[in-house]
Amino acid sequence: MRIAFLGLPGSGKTTVFNAVAETPVEVAYHAEPHVQVVKVHDRRLDHLRDMFQPKKFTPAGLELWDAPGLPEGADERDKERRIRLLASLREADAYVIVLRGFRTESYAYEREAPDPAADLARIVEELVTADFVVAEGRMARLQENLKRGVRTKDDDRLELAVVEKCVERLEAGRGLADLELDEADEKRIRGFQFFARKPLLVLVNGPDEVPDGLGADSPLAFRETLALDAQLEAEVAAMDPEERPAFLEEFGIEEPAAERFAHAVYRGVGLISFFTVGDDEVRAWTLKDGQGAVDAAGKIHTDLARGFVRAEVYAYDEIAEAGGEKELKAKGLMRLEAKAYVVKDGEIVHIRSAT
Repeated sequence: MRIAFLGLPGSGKTTVFNAVAETPVEVAYHAEPHVQVVKVHDRRLDHLRDMFQPKKFTPAGLELWDAPGLPEGADERDKERRIRLLASLREADAYVIVLRGFRTESYAYEREAPDPAADLARIVEELVTADFVVAEGRMARLQENLKRGVRTKDDDRLELAVVEKCVERLEAGRGLADLELDEADEKRIRGFQFFARKPLLVLVNGPDEVPDGLGADSPLAFRETLALDAQLEAEVAAMDPEERPAFLEEFGIEEPAAERFAHAVYRGVGLISFFTVGDDEVRAWTLKDGQGAVDAAGKIHTDLARGFVRAEVYAYDEIAEAGGEKELKAKGLMRLEAKAYVVKDGEIVHIRSAT
C-alpha cells in the first residue's frame, strides 16, 4: 500500500514523515520523493508473537512517499513543475494532504498565520484541475477516433461515455469518489489514476485540533482527518525507546504518531489486518475491508488461492482469551470457511489448499 504525502512548501510534510517513519531524513528541499516502508505496529500481533515464540516476526508495512512541496507560483515554469510532480504521484494508492497549522519565523510564508482551510482549497483545486486535463485530453482523442472510424470504435464509444461523465463532474468542480460505475466502466478509467477517485486523508500539522468543518465544502471527499504536532512527535520518534513512554505521558500523548497515523490510514483507505501464526512465523497481512478468504489466500501465496479448499479461521480475541490454539480447539472455536467467507479484522487465517 503506497501512501503519498502532498502539501504546499513549508507545510512540514517531511517533519510529519520523520514522525511516522523509522529512519528520519533531512528536512530540506528535495527534488525527488523520500520513500520508506514503515512497519505497522499492532499490539495484537505483539501478543501473538509472545504466545507462539516464532523464528520470524513480520508486521504489515506501509510504503510512504514524501513528495516535494507543490509549487505555488503562477508562472509557466511553476505550472510545469506542478504537472510533472502530480503526474509522478498518480500511482499512489492513497494521499495524505498535509496542511500547516503552526507558526514559525524560519520560513517566509505568503501569510504569517496558518490557514488550513485556504491551503486545502488550493491543493484540491490543483488535484481537480490535473484530473480534468487528463480526462479532457482523453475525451478529445476518443472523439477524434470515432470521427475517423477506427477499428476500436465500439470500445471507444463505451469508454467515451464514462470519460464524458468524469469531465462533466470535474468541470463543475465536483469529485469522482461517489460516481457510481459498474465493473466494466471502472476498468475503463482505472488507468487514468484519478486523484478525485482515490482515498484522501487530511492531516493538520500543528499543536491544535482539526478546525471544525475543515473540508466540508470541498468537492473531494476526505476519508479521515487528524491533527499531529509533527515537530514534537518527530522528537519523540528520535528518542531512545526506553525514554519515550515517560515523555509521551508528560505531554498527554496516549499513542505515538506512527500508530495514530497507521490507524487513520487503515480507516481511511478501508483496510483490515489478518494474521498467520505458527512456530516458523507470526505475520500480519493487509486486506481491503470486504475481501474474502480466497483474497487472503492470494496475499499469502498465489498457489494457495488457486488450490483453495477451505480457510481455518478464528478471532484474535478468542485465542487471547483461551491462551493458545490447543485450548481454542478444545473449546471448538476454530471454524472452517468456504471461498465466499469475508475475512474480518483481527482474524487468524490458515489456508487449506490442494496445491
